Amino acid sequence: MNNKTILETVGTITKKEVLSTVEHDTDKALVLESMKPYPGYHGTTIPDQLNPTSLFLVTDQKYTGEKVIRATMGVKREFTDTFDAVPGQITVFNNLTPCIRIKDINDYEKIEDLIRLYRKNGIDFMKSRNMDPFYGLIKIRKYFTLELFEPDMYLDTRTTQMVYFVIPSLISWDVFESITHNLKISDEYNNFDAALGVFFTPEGVIDNIRLYREENDMDNIR
Repeated sequence: MNNKTILETVGTITKKEVLSTVEHDTDKALVLESMKPYPGYHGTTIPDQLNPTSLFLVTDQKYTGEKVIRATMGVKREFTDTFDAVPGQITVFNNLTPCIRIKDINDYEKIEDLIRLYRKNGIDFMKSRNMDPFYGLIKIRKYFTLELFEPDMYLDTRTTQMVYFVIPSLISWDVFESITHNLKISDEYNNFDAALGVFFTPEGVIDNIRLYREENDMDNIR
């Protein structure tokens, strides 16, 4: 009998993406979207953005994680479709700015209703403005359900294309970005997206690197 070790926890993911303002009606709220949600991955399995992929609702102030979660619960009671929402922060106008990361909405036209319902539940947003596409450093806080595949390697049970490698200690974003760049120089192993992760456990934090590949060949990943 194969006994799997499952880790259910809260943590953070930090990554850099090209962001742009959403041009659809957003009820005068600042909404950004990722122009490519996995910028290091250049396969053909990620669809063209006919529908929103990752949206960032930029809030007018920093709300507690509990406030965002409770507001999201209220929104979901009235919103017609399912969606995923987590609190986060992004770099906007050279400032660290709080946001709510939204995924799995299937129509831009529904953003306005989403904004309205969040306001109804006590969350407000920065005023909309047009900005040229820019690189933004994004940090989100989310729940993970992970399977320990082998020592120091976890598989994401919800998104199977994601693998997490434990690293001995925290590294800076600049060091991480340099390591990732050097790996991508290789013609053989350059088709992946990477992010910095942290898992919180009763024993402390687990620093890790998250890799996204559409086809996870474990020999190549190792």
